Amino acid sequence: MSTPNPHNTPDTELWQLVRTGNLQAYEEIYERYWEPLYESAYWRLYDKAAAKDIVQEVFIYCWQKKEQIQISESVGAYLRAAVRFRILNHLKSEQAREKYSQLAGRELPEITHATEESIASADLLATYQRQLQRLPEKMRQLFIDSRDHGLSVREIAEKHSLSEQTVKNQLSAALKKLREGLGNFFQE
Repeated sequence: MSTPNPHNTPDTELWQLVRTGNLQAYEEIYERYWEPLYESAYWRLYDKAAAKDIVQEVFIYCWQKKEQIQISESVGAYLRAAVRFRILNHLKSEQAREKYSQLAGRELPEITHATEESIASADLLATYQRQLQRLPEKMRQLFIDSRDHGLSVREIAEKHSLSEQTVKNQLSAALKKLREGLGNFFQE
């Protein structure tokens, strides 16, 4: 399936073509967004290699998971949110945080695409809620007790009359299922 004129095709239509495996549509999205995503990542990290790697990882991931990723509002906002999450994960490591401090000497700049990023955040939150509802009832309740109510493994085990190991196993399985459904953008 080929796109007659991908340059004039709206992003959401291109994404639907990408989901069917259309490489031309994917290349068009790549051409539209690679540079602005790279610039955004660079201005947050002040590290050209890391910025390139993060943007490439997002595009590779999107191609690999194209059938599973549903973008209903804005492809650009989704990609920016994905890059932001990858940047945050990158900065979690102590070494990256030290390097960032030395290179930038200041806090992460404020987000400038508030409306589109709000849309992307809403899409991700809606996807999270759908994936949470797909968990088996007991697993979902244990996960909610852990994440939303802040209970420890021991407290959850006592509340539900389970062993701590069972609770750990259930939480681990819940995280795995959520990550699969969310596309690994929420890495711990």
